[in-house]
Amino acid sequence: MSKSFFRSQNLSKLFATISLLLILPFFLHAQANSAKPWAYWWWMGSAVNKADLKKNLEDFSAAGFGGLHIIPIYGVKGEEANFIPYLSPQWLSMLDYTCTEAKRLGLGIDMTLGTGWPFGGAKVKPQDAAQAFQVQKIPVKAKEKITQLPAVPEKWKNAKLIAVSAYSYNSFIQKLDISKGISWEHPRESDLYALYQLPTGQKVKRAAPGAEGWVLDHFNATAIKTYFQTFAQVFMAKNYGVRAFYNDSYEVYGANWTNNFVQKFQQLRGYDLLPHLDVLAQDTTITDREKRIWADYHETISDVLLEDFTKPLMALGKQFGKIVRNEAHGAPANLLDLYAASDVPETEFFGSKPYGIPGYRVDPDYEVKRFGEPDAFVIKWASSAANVAGRKMVSCETATWLGNHFKVALSQVKPIVDECLVSGVNHIFYHGVPYSPPGAEFPGWLFYASTNFNQQSHFWPFLPQLNAYIERSQSRLQAAKPDNDVLLYFPIYDVWHAAGRKGKTHPMEVHSMVHDIKDSPFGRISAWMTAQGLAYDFISDRQIQALKVENGVLVSTGGTRYKSLVLPVTEYLPLATLQALVRLKQAGASIIFEGRLPRSVNGWNNVTERQKNMQTLLANFQVTFVRDMGTALSKAGVRREMLVEKGLAFIRKKTDKGTLYFISNLSGRFREGRVRLACDAKMLKLYDPLSQQSGWEGFRTLGPNNLETFLQLAPGSSIFLEALDKADSTLTRWPLPFEEADVKDFTGPWKVEFLNGKPFVPKGYQADTLASWTLAPDTLAQYFSGTGRYSLDFSLPEFQVGKPARLDMGDVREMAKVSINGRELGAVWSLPFVLDVPEGVLQKENTIQIEVTNLSANRVRYLDRQKIPWKKFYDINIVDIRYQPFDASNWAPLPSGLKGPVKLMFQRL
Repeated sequence: MSKSFFRSQNLSKLFATISLLLILPFFLHAQANSAKPWAYWWWMGSAVNKADLKKNLEDFSAAGFGGLHIIPIYGVKGEEANFIPYLSPQWLSMLDYTCTEAKRLGLGIDMTLGTGWPFGGAKVKPQDAAQAFQVQKIPVKAKEKITQLPAVPEKWKNAKLIAVSAYSYNSFIQKLDISKGISWEHPRESDLYALYQLPTGQKVKRAAPGAEGWVLDHFNATAIKTYFQTFAQVFMAKNYGVRAFYNDSYEVYGANWTNNFVQKFQQLRGYDLLPHLDVLAQDTTITDREKRIWADYHETISDVLLEDFTKPLMALGKQFGKIVRNEAHGAPANLLDLYAASDVPETEFFGSKPYGIPGYRVDPDYEVKRFGEPDAFVIKWASSAANVAGRKMVSCETATWLGNHFKVALSQVKPIVDECLVSGVNHIFYHGVPYSPPGAEFPGWLFYASTNFNQQSHFWPFLPQLNAYIERSQSRLQAAKPDNDVLLYFPIYDVWHAAGRKGKTHPMEVHSMVHDIKDSPFGRISAWMTAQGLAYDFISDRQIQALKVENGVLVSTGGTRYKSLVLPVTEYLPLATLQALVRLKQAGASIIFEGRLPRSVNGWNNVTERQKNMQTLLANFQVTFVRDMGTALSKAGVRREMLVEKGLAFIRKKTDKGTLYFISNLSGRFREGRVRLACDAKMLKLYDPLSQQSGWEGFRTLGPNNLETFLQLAPGSSIFLEALDKADSTLTRWPLPFEEADVKDFTGPWKVEFLNGKPFVPKGYQADTLASWTLAPDTLAQYFSGTGRYSLDFSLPEFQVGKPARLDMGDVREMAKVSINGRELGAVWSLPFVLDVPEGVLQKENTIQIEVTNLSANRVRYLDRQKIPWKKFYDINIVDIRYQPFDASNWAPLPSGLKGPVKLMFQRL
């Protein structure tokens, strides 16, 4: 196979070396941009051209993006003549041009290996498409002769008979030789169980024109090799300047089988699955045998996804010097192992959730029961795997369906970004940026799912500020190393000893993970650890088995060090994992069992012998049982962060200068007060990534790994605290706090002028009381999307003239730029809507101007009321957050403008 992806070892090594040298400059350059946010970049119909690509890339670079991730999808109606077939010479020419221009502009480019998602498409042959199994039970009377099986249900279309096994009174009798036809007769009543394999019939979601086709069989090593070979041939011809290959979330619905699954099962589990077809026919598990057979089935599925899909994907990237981002969630496998095998594990923040931040809004149309609520627990799977495996980056698909189209504000985006960062993410990917020609009429080309971060978005002029905030935060987080103390074992075999809930598998999806896994002993102890302020990572059996011990400290394969390993109440534990625990305990590691020991080994093969071996090991194992987990962990040197008692979320990391904390106030329970940090320090440095203020703050040492300092952190705000090992003489004092006691309230009349916007520019007005401009005298204001200016003259007493102050604008809908006395103070776009007024700006007589930009929802409401056509996309077209055809005509006008109250606060002396 001269053109095969899997060449001889020597040629592969030589080619990989040459390829790496060729792309190394680009690779290093692209890596340098990873602190900036990247974005999914949907090429609609791949109807791209060089002039528009150039303009788009220049815009993204100027806005502070780090890179784009190309995903070709369905097209725009009326643009059919401009569609470019995927991987055609013209398409590859556009990819090449994009990579070249991106490099010139300091941007990186990633690409999905396919169009839409999941992997699949026009080149996938039916025999390589996703497969499922079904088992048909045929009751047979005593002495009844069966020479033909009954017809299968219509929904089993194209089913292929794989095997038939016979049973009598629940006891296996024999496998039938179906190569000679069906022939069965038995003196007693019996049952035949017929195993069928059939295609799932699933096609690629949101595929690009001409690339529509079957979803790939992710369990079929031969099909996977063929699929990857297409891309290997492309990149062998020219190694395009792509930074990363990408695998989207595993949405392979109903797939649970492959052509050689019976052989794979025998190879991996050590026994024949066919005498157990009566178990595969069940949707529930009752007997011990049923539970163990299903556990072996699920483990085999997991092993195949790791060995035959994930590792070859990584090898493909390595061959061409690319990293691989893998959004493995949704897979019916041990998610920790799939993530750990990936260069960049990628998680997802899907949907909307409430925060305790005053003024934070949740889209009321988001259906929590249907889609679940995003949670740090979900993100932790990717960050844990990265920490244990030593991966430097954890990426996140961010702001997917955060709110309905045209209704999402940056003030809603920042808290979810902050939650991602405190949960271990350090490589944000916006979801997303539809490719849209500069000349396209509003609202341009749109992806069916929000949130839109492209040039047509209402928040585009303010987006560079969010991007800069993310860059400043991620640059610090990427440069630091994990500093978590505890490993928490995920007992996946307790999950696997049951028939699957979806397609007879156990997919680990972001939508259901929070509910299904959180409501278990593992989930409950995880929640307890979080509430106690413990820094911890999840760990799998495979990862435990690779741990070693150095001076009583657990060391992972990635070199990360931990002080203790905790096992929640666990029913089934692999013998190899127990053997590893014994080895680690004997080497001096802290191993803690919650409540009781595991009761059984997993699986069916040789279960009696393995169970005896387990009992022997446990009898000689110096087990640490605990009723008070907190005391046991404290004795092991595990630190408790008291920040959580204040309602503050945090991540703790290590730098070459000391201990770094990123702290976010998402609960709204804290405003200011004394906080404790579980570390030592010679100096405490504070840094605000939003305002870029930095300085030292005083503290007192209460004991080893225990210091206390004063912190003022408003709800919605975040801050870096770095406990330095050495004092830094270049730092100045952190600014004094502002307080509510010394306040100047602004009262009207305010002058309101509409500066620019669509579809109309309303007439200005005066307002004694601040309220939404949709209530303005000019009724056209209810449709206005754009910018309005609020002006007010105010006086100050002499003792406040020239003093620094903090301007609090209350409720801003949605973004604003502020000037006082002609001096621009900056912009507000996130909660709380405050800006600092520098010393020397305030005078006795003053003029404040606040230019507010609202959302585009009211303008789209007008378009739909007037039936102006703009929804012109193929496939799903455009839908709302409930996946119904999009229609804004019945929306109420969204509040817009400056609602206040507006006030000045002065520093505490």
